[in-house]
Amino acid sequence: MKLNWSHYIAIALGCFMTFILTLMFTAGDSGHAMVTEDYYEKELTFQNEIDAEKRALALTEKPELRSQANGMVLEFPTSIVDPKGTIYLMRNNDETKDILMPIKLNHKNQMLISSVDLIEGEYELFLKWKSENKEYMIKKSIQWISQ
Repeated sequence: MKLNWSHYIAIALGCFMTFILTLMFTAGDSGHAMVTEDYYEKELTFQNEIDAEKRALALTEKPELRSQANGMVLEFPTSIVDPKGTIYLMRNNDETKDILMPIKLNHKNQMLISSVDLIEGEYELFLKWKSENKEYMIKKSIQWISQ
């Protein structure tokens, strides 16, 4: 059987339709996780977060997060009096591996986030605390590499 140009057009259209259908079904199976479920409620408090970030940037001594072999150590300076709040480590690729912990400092103003809880890769850090009736927040990207 000899093929002419109309056969080639039909074959090309068939291949293109198969490609589009395959793309449509495989793209539909991918997960679609949102960063936050209550997006619109959080939008209303966004100005408070901006103000808290500005206050944290204005501090002369800021909390530090250091990596160690047994995990990450969050250390607050002694100038910050009795901080109450949360530390949230968010994984952008898998929300089931996020870490949310209340700030519980020891006598050295330190808190350990155990390496057992951490997975190698990038985290978004959201450190929120309240001290002397003022709210503070630090946001930054951090890398955890097990040592």
